[in-house]
Amino acid sequence: MSIPFSFGPEFQDTILTMMLKDLSFADKCIKHIDPDHLHSDSHKWLFGIIKTNFEETGRAPTRIEIEDVLKREEKHKRRIFNAFSKKIIEMPTMSPDFIRDRLADFAKRTSFADLFQHGQTLYNSGDVDNAYTFVLEAINNLHTISFRDDQMLSIQDFEDHRQKFLADKEAAHDKIPTGIGPLDYILMGGLSRLEGEFGVLMAPPKVGKSIALVHMGFMGLTSLSGRVAHVVLEGSTEQTIFRYQSRLTGIPEYRIRANNLTDAEGKLLELVGKRFMDRLDLIPFNQHWDYTTSDLEAKVNELERKGKKPDLLIVDYADLLKPRESYKDPRHDQREVFRDLKRLSYAKKMATWSATQSQRPKDDPEKETLLRARSVADSYDKIRIADFIGTLNQTPHEKSMGVMRLHADLYRSNECDKTIYLITDFSRMILYTKKYGHKLRDELPSWFLKKRGKK
Repeated sequence: MSIPFSFGPEFQDTILTMMLKDLSFADKCIKHIDPDHLHSDSHKWLFGIIKTNFEETGRAPTRIEIEDVLKREEKHKRRIFNAFSKKIIEMPTMSPDFIRDRLADFAKRTSFADLFQHGQTLYNSGDVDNAYTFVLEAINNLHTISFRDDQMLSIQDFEDHRQKFLADKEAAHDKIPTGIGPLDYILMGGLSRLEGEFGVLMAPPKVGKSIALVHMGFMGLTSLSGRVAHVVLEGSTEQTIFRYQSRLTGIPEYRIRANNLTDAEGKLLELVGKRFMDRLDLIPFNQHWDYTTSDLEAKVNELERKGKKPDLLIVDYADLLKPRESYKDPRHDQREVFRDLKRLSYAKKMATWSATQSQRPKDDPEKETLLRARSVADSYDKIRIADFIGTLNQTPHEKSMGVMRLHADLYRSNECDKTIYLITDFSRMILYTKKYGHKLRDELPSWFLKKRGKK
């Protein structure tokens, strides 16, 4: 099955120009473009020279090397090929990102056609198991096709790149705040969308990871007119909806769940739904236990095609995802999941929050402990890719008093290692209160410590 190479001669000229200038781009073109699809003999001739030189020397041919090949061509072709090669060499590169994206789409369509045909052949021959395995692996590989990978930035272009990056950040309301004052100070305003920052919250079971992630999603909805996608891997989809409604209205979740609302609360719930919920997309990955990061990327791509690309992605939570390809060691599986989430965040220019389990404390549960990044369950290697790592700490006594310690352990772009005291109300999905809910220890008033019966 062949996909038409529907790119005109000018587009193909630019492809050849970029191949001569960008080694990574040339490598991808050689793998995905059939020279027989090219427009003219001149295009096929220069493409063949680049391919041969690349395979023999690992680089694109120089102008002198192209001229040496010209000397061996028939005389009637030499003049045409010479004029064409000079044009390509001297031609400026126009809209390189557009070229890369169009070619990536073509390569994905071609790969899909090939995998569909081969998978169908295996299936029709009765080899169902191999057909299933082949199609899964091929789809995983298809998602990784990108002509934007490995782009080089020369030092001469850095200032232009920096200025464009800063302009984009300012125009796009780049930072998504957490609403927790000291934490936003550390994050310099919140997680960055354009940098694809990836934040991870770590805690033992039943401490409040899911509620903390709902809080981050709530801040994404209310702090900017953007979109939030929330991946539900644990619990029910309905529970997540109730939690967002509770956080947005201040009505306890159990009353929303039971529909025990006053008329005023019912109107408030309806108003909140119209104002915010149409910008919240829930991705229910709670139907089985085999969802992979490829499934997640496909869902994000689907939202993007519908004009709903998320500014903030919430994954509740990453430990329950599987990687594109399984490894013998489960620790390697988890490492690849977190790496895929960071890669997806950067590729799609969206901020991402997720959570992970910590090791279970061995000491007395009433004893105040402070989790660090090294306390993560399974392997520290899985969260090394994260831009921010925070831990949620709470003794049973603190939980009964509605107090939680959020420790900002690591952040790539600023100093960290600070503990923030939060006042929580999990019945309303509140991780903090504006008046008292985000304080450092030395900022806590004496009456507060005394009233809370601090141990």
